[in-house]
Amino acid sequence: MGQQVPAGLLQPLMLAFANKLRIAKPQEISNTLWAVATMGQQMPAGLLQPLMLTLASKVHIAKPQDISNTLWAVATMGQQMPAGLLQQLLDAFASKLEQATPQEVKDTLWAVATMGQRMPEGMLQQLMLAFANKVHLANPQEISNTLWAVATMRQKLRTPQLQQLVDALVSNVQQAAPQAISNTLWAVATMRQQLNPMQLLRMEQALASKSEEAAPQGLANAVWACAKQRYLPQQLLLAPPFGSKLAANQPQELANIAWALAQLGHRDEQIVSFVTEQAQHWDISGTSNDSGVACNAQTLCNICRSVAVLDLQQHVGVVLRLAASLSRYWPGLSLVTEHLCQLHQVHTWLQDFQLGGNHGLQGVLTEQRLHECQETRMAQLKEQQSESV
Repeated sequence: MGQQVPAGLLQPLMLAFANKLRIAKPQEISNTLWAVATMGQQMPAGLLQPLMLTLASKVHIAKPQDISNTLWAVATMGQQMPAGLLQQLLDAFASKLEQATPQEVKDTLWAVATMGQRMPEGMLQQLMLAFANKVHLANPQEISNTLWAVATMRQKLRTPQLQQLVDALVSNVQQAAPQAISNTLWAVATMRQQLNPMQLLRMEQALASKSEEAAPQGLANAVWACAKQRYLPQQLLLAPPFGSKLAANQPQELANIAWALAQLGHRDEQIVSFVTEQAQHWDISGTSNDSGVACNAQTLCNICRSVAVLDLQQHVGVVLRLAASLSRYWPGLSLVTEHLCQLHQVHTWLQDFQLGGNHGLQGVLTEQRLHECQETRMAQLKEQQSESV
């Protein structure tokens, strides 16, 4: 029906339900939580905990759907549950996996990930085996959300399971929404796992054909993910909607696109020119400005490095201005090894090609900061050499 319960009526309804919790069935508790979450409302203060504890006390007679819907509802409302209670519900769900549908497994994983929690490795493997065994019943969105959840929890899949899930999505990729495709690519890249060229090609082709309906962030994430796989998504980059939606991206997404082009050695001057032009108007100070477009050190360092790697010398002036912004707010930026190495790479590029007065970043960064960049880069190279021995 898609109707809303007036806020003034929700409180007395929930109080009346809470007063009869003793006789409530698990499905009734689950359905109540699901309804509140689906309406985009919040449980009245103090009522969520009694409902959860009552459900836990009756979890032995609950169906998998009761548990998964409950977890989904709590996560959707932006709520948390005590670790012990969450574990109790997960243990009960895992014991009923034979009766669980792919959607119920997906909702459970999604909820844990959305609550910012991780799943015990053994339990994750149990759930993924159950999902993989029924993947022929899953739709592309359910597969994509499952992969997204595992990646968001900073966990990984066994390679055969990953390939099985991606193959199932690819076999039905024309029915997949653009977000399902981009989230799948993002998830695999985030897990630092690999797809084969045919899987990448099929997903790229499908996403390019649906790029008009795709969200700008989804397109940016897909390009970033392809670069992580060392795969150039030429069709996606050439799709007209990709270029027309660039302006709708946030600084992080634009920097990720520039980073991807550099990783792939793809000199798309039109895209890089747009990104560098936008970057000059971003604010790295940590305070709001008139445009309201804030960015961090990673975005500017990625862009500067990308220009250097692609040897786009016409953008030297922009690189120097971005480096000057970094220098101005250096003490508060918390620059990490990656950022310092990127700046050293920019410095040597400027020197090697005698650009910007043949001084590199001297005069833009202080001698102390240049030395810090150099020392960090030398340490990184030494570490890489020792690892390769």
